Amino acid sequence: MKLSYTLTLADFKAAFRLHRRQFVTERMIFVLCLLLTIVCMAIPLLLGPNSQLSQFCVSVGWIFLSLSILLPTNLIYQAHRSYKQSFPSARTERISSTEIDDEQILTTIPGVSETKYLWNGVVGFAQNETVTLLYRAKHQFLLIPTRAFSPEQRTELNDLVARNLVRKQK
Repeated sequence: MKLSYTLTLADFKAAFRLHRRQFVTERMIFVLCLLLTIVCMAIPLLLGPNSQLSQFCVSVGWIFLSLSILLPTNLIYQAHRSYKQSFPSARTERISSTEIDDEQILTTIPGVSETKYLWNGVVGFAQNETVTLLYRAKHQFLLIPTRAFSPEQRTELNDLVARNLVRKQK
């Protein structure tokens, strides 16, 4: 199957959101930071604002609050950075193409690059209504907008992934 598509910043943001959902530990860190912020800010209400422990807890609470703000902000920064790095400044068109068959995945950015991934190098797969991610490593993925697939192509991709990832795991 051959796909042609234009990647947008929204695609990159959706990809990083889907990627983050694949790893529970990263989401748990965010929730833990929020909970510790609440606990640290509640201690001065129980002990009184003048206690040394209260002042320490407020300081630590501000650190956890900062972390809980910076973690989602970092996700947006990563999406912007990846989007800019994907397209050289001299390139005016953002059209990409991907060819997927039973042996390989061939991605092409006309005039810039052509990369071949064998199915042996694909370690994971994630898909939602917005983006499709083919993982090359735990935190490295190939991004394809799901809108580039027809319903038949989505079914074919799911079959290819099922065949090739299962074959690799045996």
